[in-house]
Amino acid sequence: MRKIFLYMTCTADGFVAGPDNELDWMSQATDDELTADIVALLGTADAGFLGYPVAQGMVPFWRAVAADPNASKGGRAIAEAVNRLHTIVISRTDVDLPWEGAEVLVAPDDAALLAAVTRIKQQPGHDLGVPGGVRTARAFIRLGLVDEYVFHVHPVAIGAGKRVFTGRADLALLGAKTYPSGVVRVRYRDASR
Repeated sequence: MRKIFLYMTCTADGFVAGPDNELDWMSQATDDELTADIVALLGTADAGFLGYPVAQGMVPFWRAVAADPNASKGGRAIAEAVNRLHTIVISRTDVDLPWEGAEVLVAPDDAALLAAVTRIKQQPGHDLGVPGGVRTARAFIRLGLVDEYVFHVHPVAIGAGKRVFTGRADLALLGAKTYPSGVVRVRYRDASR
């Protein structure tokens, strides 16, 4: 069965975005080792789940980075890794997607989402990623769909914002790595499994 990993970038105090979805806290330092590990992580998957609101910003952003000759080498490498993934956009209603290589997964409620994602996990293929979207991350956590958590923790605290965990979650550490930029990657699994 395919594995689902939740991949999020967060602050040292556990926020994945500021109160108004600000991401200006992300470390802007060039870190080739971190970039290589992000590309390698994305390379283990052949598809990724995004909530519709996040997909509207994330898909065009990464496609633009890949096409920008002035983008950094690392930015283009991540963009290419993201853009090769089959994008599964989760929406409560049917929506038209203007992006090639993307499909809509209509899930009006948790039961429909759980059934659809469970079917997808049972199909042949590589791992499945959940690379962003607080609501989508929370839904996958709530429904027990996450097999592995991968957090890139940036060396900054912002004091307020949006978190993926809204209650207690007991996690078992699978590994950790520190990067020259001060970012720390931590990998966990649900300790109750």
